[in-house]
Amino acid sequence: MVFTKETKDNELYLYLNGKLIYKKWLKTGESKVFDVMAYDKYTEYSIKEKSK
Repeated sequence: MVFTKETKDNELYLYLNGKLIYKKWLKTGESKVFDVMAYDKYTEYSIKEKSK
C-alpha cells in the first residue's frame, strides 16, 4: 500500500495507490472520506497537515 499526501491551495488530498480516499479543506476543517474501507478507525496511517 502506498499512501500519498498532496496539498493544493486550501485543500489536503490523501491517495491510496493513486486513488483519492480523503479530502480536507484546511481553512474550514471540513473533510470528506471517499473510501471508508481504505480509511477507517483501524487504519495505521495518520493524516497531518503542514503548519503555516
